[in-house]
Amino acid sequence: MLTNPSKLALGVLLGGGFFAGFVFFVVFHFGMAATNSMDLCISCHEMDGVYEEYKKTPHYSNPSGVRATCADCHVPHGKTFPDWIDKFLAKLTIGSKDIYHHTIGTYDTKEKFKAARYEMAQHVIENMRKRDSKECRFCHSLEAMNIAEQGKSASRKHKRIMEEGGKTCIDCHTGIAHEEPEEPEEKEDDDKKE
Repeated sequence: MLTNPSKLALGVLLGGGFFAGFVFFVVFHFGMAATNSMDLCISCHEMDGVYEEYKKTPHYSNPSGVRATCADCHVPHGKTFPDWIDKFLAKLTIGSKDIYHHTIGTYDTKEKFKAARYEMAQHVIENMRKRDSKECRFCHSLEAMNIAEQGKSASRKHKRIMEEGGKTCIDCHTGIAHEEPEEPEEKEDDDKKE
């Protein structure tokens, strides 16, 4: 009987599998989209200060009316399957880490957040370098820039990058959406204090 299933049993199995797969896809897809929302990102108290900084930048308000959200800069995106895998892994690792630290209260005061902010920023900057500022390039393209409309310094630097390469957006544009945290001073060794 197991070697020769009925057409009804096979139809139920295939139909049920298709339906379950469809439901999983819909829930997963809309779940991923919902976790990219600005409202979710700023719902944690840790984001209060950085959100206020972001609201003062061109990524929040500009003449074109285009607004970049948290996910636009902090979550990989693209149209290919590898891009989707990058997005899934980033949301899994970064999101889990953020939820963990929020739950255990790692940054439950402004002082704790400020003390850890430089190190957290360095992790984000390094990740953006490794990805060649792919999130920036999703909206900004060197090839589409109107160099003639840029200031003298910016146009010179962008021309050089276009010709020579070797740099990525975050190398020159750290602090574009959030204030750059100050590097903490090295603590003196106990031996030097004596």
